[in-house]
Amino acid sequence: MGCVLGIDTAGPVVGAAVWHPGWVESWSARVVRKADGVLMPAIAELLSTVGSIDLVAVSIGPGAFTSLRVGVSMALGIAMSRDVPVVAVSSLAARAACAGQARTLSLLDARKGRVYAGLFDASGDLPLLIGAEHDVLLSEVVPEGAFVAVGEGALVFADEIAAAGGQVSPDAGRCPADEVARLGMMMRADASDPGQVALRYLRPPDANVPGSLGKTIGNRAT
Repeated sequence: MGCVLGIDTAGPVVGAAVWHPGWVESWSARVVRKADGVLMPAIAELLSTVGSIDLVAVSIGPGAFTSLRVGVSMALGIAMSRDVPVVAVSSLAARAACAGQARTLSLLDARKGRVYAGLFDASGDLPLLIGAEHDVLLSEVVPEGAFVAVGEGALVFADEIAAAGGQVSPDAGRCPADEVARLGMMMRADASDPGQVALRYLRPPDANVPGSLGKTIGNRAT
């Protein structure tokens, strides 16, 4: 397996990475609006350093609707132009991989006082989802006992997490594009044609999205 391009735009810090066993090069930035304007040039720069890629991995959600569409659209366009397959990665699983703990609560801020959340055993190479991913109030998903919280949602609800006996990971706010790429390599047996990739929504979007990007896929542990 050669290089893998990983893209993550599920949270406010968007990023991309090129990954190969033994090394990784990544880029990330906090973007409020028009992520495509900064993401595409950064990806082009990363790709110029490696020449060719064998696979594109992209986080498909849950997360911010608009940013997810930008990231997935770019991933599919790159995959089609280079004739390489795509691996869809849960944005919560990618963040859990950053923490690497047996009881990792991966969180993204879902607004309106809610979180996109998943509890993972992330102690191995692939984070294992315990139960299902949820769009809930934080109080509904906090596990009993000690746990580590990761993802941008962990920073938003840091006080509540501490009160519940959890710890916020030092990597809570880090864009996991490098982990998306690594997980893509680990999951390469699940690679598919770009046309088969769909966004993973836990909450219905406010606007209708045409084509395959508007489809919803079922829960799947990564």
